[in-house]
Amino acid sequence: MADSISEMNGDELFALIRRDDLNEGDLLEVLRNPFCTVEIAEKIASSSSWLSSQVVRERLTGFRGLPVGRAMNLMSTLPWTSLLLLAQAPRTAPVVRRHAERRLRYRVPKLSLGEKIALARRAHRPLFTVLIKTGDLQILVALLDNPRLVENDLFVVVNSSNPPQEFYAEILRHRRWGQSYKIRSALARDERVPLPLALSVLVQLRPSDIRRIAQQSGVSDSIRDAARALCQKEDREH
Repeated sequence: MADSISEMNGDELFALIRRDDLNEGDLLEVLRNPFCTVEIAEKIASSSSWLSSQVVRERLTGFRGLPVGRAMNLMSTLPWTSLLLLAQAPRTAPVVRRHAERRLRYRVPKLSLGEKIALARRAHRPLFTVLIKTGDLQILVALLDNPRLVENDLFVVVNSSNPPQEFYAEILRHRRWGQSYKIRSALARDERVPLPLALSVLVQLRPSDIRRIAQQSGVSDSIRDAARALCQKEDREH
C-alpha cells in the first residue's frame, strides 16, 4: 500500500485514513505526501492507536500548520533524540523548533552521561552552552567531534567552562583542532594550560608570535621567560 500513497491526492488521502488497518509506514507516507493537509494530520493525531508510534508522533509534531497546542502535547511524549531532530529540521515551524530546543536544554541535566556524549556530537549551537556548562571531560571531548563547532565556539568552551586540564591535551591531539594555528597560539598564552603542554606549543609558533608573547602581559612568567629565551636564541643564531 505504501508504494501508492505517495501518488494520492488530498481526497484519496482523507478516504484512506478512515481505515483502521494502516501501519506505521503507511501513516508516515501519508504525512510525507505533499497533499496531506492539516485536517488529515489532525485526524491521525486523534487516534490513540496511531499515536503509539514514536516516529508518527515525531512527524506530526513537526507538521507545519498543526495547532501549536497539539504539537506541544505531542512533543511532551518524545525522547531527546526526536526533540533534536525537530530542532534541526528545516521543515519544522519556527515556534515548534524553539520549543523543542527549550525542552531539550531543560532535559539535558537529566540525561545519562552516554546520552550527553551522544548529544554533544550532534548538537547545534543553541545547545552548546548547556553542554559546555557540564564541564565534563568526556562531553567536552565529544563536542570537539561536532561538525557544527567552529573556532569561536571552541574559544567559548575554553574560556567559559574552566575545563579539566586534560582537555587541553585533547584539543592539541584532535585531528581537526590540533591543526589550527589560531587555537595552538591561544593555548600557548593561556595560563590554565599545563606548563609542559604550553611550552611544547610555544616552540612551534612563528618567531613573530613568540616575540609578541615575550612582551605580552597576561601570560605566565614561565611562558614569557621561555619566549624571551627563544627570542635570544634566534638572535644569536642570526
